[in-house]
Amino acid sequence: MPDLDTPPPVTKRSWMSLAAVLFVQTQNAFNDNFVKMVLIGLGLAVAQGKIVFGFDLGEKIQFILTALIPVPFILGAPIAGWISDRFSKKTVLIACLILQIAVFALIWIAVINHQVGLAIFGYFLLAVQSTLFSPAKQGILKEIVGSAKLGFANGLMQMLAIMGILGGIGVGGWWFDSLLAGFNSKNGLDAANAWSAANLPLIVIGLGCIVPLLISMLIQTTPSHPDKKFTHRIWFRHFNHLGLLFNRPTLRAVALRIAFYWFVANFAALVFVTFGKELFPDLIKGGATSATSKMMLLLGAGLIFGSTLVSILSRNRIQLKLIPIGAAGMAIGLFGVGTFPTASSVFNISIVIVGFTSGFFLVPLSAWLQDIAPEDERGRIISASNLMNSFTGVVAIFLCYFLDSMEISASVQIFLITAPMAVAAVLTLKFMKRDEFPA
Repeated sequence: MPDLDTPPPVTKRSWMSLAAVLFVQTQNAFNDNFVKMVLIGLGLAVAQGKIVFGFDLGEKIQFILTALIPVPFILGAPIAGWISDRFSKKTVLIACLILQIAVFALIWIAVINHQVGLAIFGYFLLAVQSTLFSPAKQGILKEIVGSAKLGFANGLMQMLAIMGILGGIGVGGWWFDSLLAGFNSKNGLDAANAWSAANLPLIVIGLGCIVPLLISMLIQTTPSHPDKKFTHRIWFRHFNHLGLLFNRPTLRAVALRIAFYWFVANFAALVFVTFGKELFPDLIKGGATSATSKMMLLLGAGLIFGSTLVSILSRNRIQLKLIPIGAAGMAIGLFGVGTFPTASSVFNISIVIVGFTSGFFLVPLSAWLQDIAPEDERGRIISASNLMNSFTGVVAIFLCYFLDSMEISASVQIFLITAPMAVAAVLTLKFMKRDEFPA
């Protein structure tokens, strides 16, 4: 008689499915952030002085685009969670990849017609696509590899997702600024050159969206749950999903720590844009976007190594001992970023430290949340966690916007998140006493 407590083996088919999921989710993260950096560079160059709802579109473009990301998560988290629980997660992923191609076409049409507002709306639609994509790509992991390899798979997913985010930021900013400098050199300093600089990158990356759509066909079909019926109440289940999460102390504690991480991450990403603008104040000439991209690439380089190491250490079980190490390392790195001269060697090393230790903090927490969530509720649990992450992201955006409007320097802004990160390190020291995650 088979041992019912023995998990099913992870087959070659499972590993192929995992590789396909990791590829498409990395490409999705890359594209979202590539577009974001191209539009930030475009807005800084062509929209200065253009007032929309009381905001200077060019001066505050980074806050406007960043604010568009959590809005669909906040409004659409319940339906995203239901879709992930109701349908096969493979089907959801494929549908999202098709939607991505359509949205890229819309953004390209906006750029060739010099419609920055329509391009921003297209970016909002990419955020909607990501809202639907997120619970499916996270929830499918355990269905593919089971609990034993979940820490390893989640480590790879977190590493590649954030690598995709930072890669998109890095390549998008560098490519746009390089083309803008070329057009300025050829045609003279003119804000209109920014439209031409945005055109080619969007065409190339947009056409590249076909590749992950084809690769997604390799993902094994996962179960659907037809018993999860749709009702109009689903649209208003924010608090039900949060209640599902908050009524379980362990789930609540893990989700709150993950939400705090994304508060720090969103805040720091916006401050890096401010660092770039301080280095290159002539926005039509360019340079601020690529400077920001370089900082994010340094962050990504550290994160790749850190998350890879965490994934290896977690190949047989989820390691909670790494969480306080990550929190302390992030605090030390942030202190260095705020202390040393911008773009100096020590400044850059400090950014790498933040990235490296981020993996130690985030990866075990994310794997823990996914593993302890019941299978038929995992999509809703992850959706509720994403909703919390979005709320803290909004708080970070408003706080950073306020500080920027007060003309507080980027270095001082970084110090403001260093202290709570240090407190987080102290509060997670108890995990050092655990050999593995609790049941």
